[in-house]
Amino acid sequence: MALAADLGVLHAVAAAVLTGREEGEAGPAREQVEWSALHAEDAGLLGPGPLEPLRAGLREALAGLGVEAADRCWAEARHAWASGRIATVEEAVAATWRWRSGRFPRLVQLAGPSGSGKSTFAAGLPGTGTYLSLDDLRQARGSRADQRDNREVLGEGLDRLDAALAAGGSVVWDATSLNQHQRSLVHTVARRRDALTTHAVVLVEEDELHRRNARRAHPVPSHVLAAQSRRFVPPYPGQAHRTWYIGASGAVEDVDGALYGEEA
Repeated sequence: MALAADLGVLHAVAAAVLTGREEGEAGPAREQVEWSALHAEDAGLLGPGPLEPLRAGLREALAGLGVEAADRCWAEARHAWASGRIATVEEAVAATWRWRSGRFPRLVQLAGPSGSGKSTFAAGLPGTGTYLSLDDLRQARGSRADQRDNREVLGEGLDRLDAALAAGGSVVWDATSLNQHQRSLVHTVARRRDALTTHAVVLVEEDELHRRNARRAHPVPSHVLAAQSRRFVPPYPGQAHRTWYIGASGAVEDVDGALYGEEA
């Protein structure tokens, strides 16, 4: 959780919500907040940027490494730290040796409602070897709007993803990927092939989505788009090795999981 939020602020908000409440479950809830805050303090997680010393040390130790290899090492170091397997920069350097060569496949998984700009963003990504669009797979079966064979379409897409990553390629997965369950099916394949996984999350206001949808060559019904917006649960930082946040401009406006430069 420390990867995604300021735990000091989070505990302060949780405590404030319970202020003045004594009835029902408020007492046990307050005890849980206090216990959690003490545990976070003991672990050194309440200050701003609790992982920043680890990141700074790893950045210095891996100076000159390519961006994708560096980001992969940083992601693996964060995971090892959160799992309690490492506690120092020296341990992080040793634990990430295998990924420094950069010889691993890459996956960019897009996430966002229809018409948010996912495909346009994907078209501008350099070095993409395989582009997998579930809409394209439906179109090949007769109609991109036909949802009757979604299970088979998804299975075909995952098989193609597995083959492309097994060959060591760079793959873009273009689908709405609205929730963690949908994203997890792709992650399972990526983990099996030891791929660097990047979430490309497109964040566009619903009014803008409907304006764009009206201009699309293949618009979706407005009620479907509204339902997608309600169901969209963007991924948290740390649920992929890296996260890119793409705004209405179509450009990456913020990042998480970058060893070099600034993070979200």
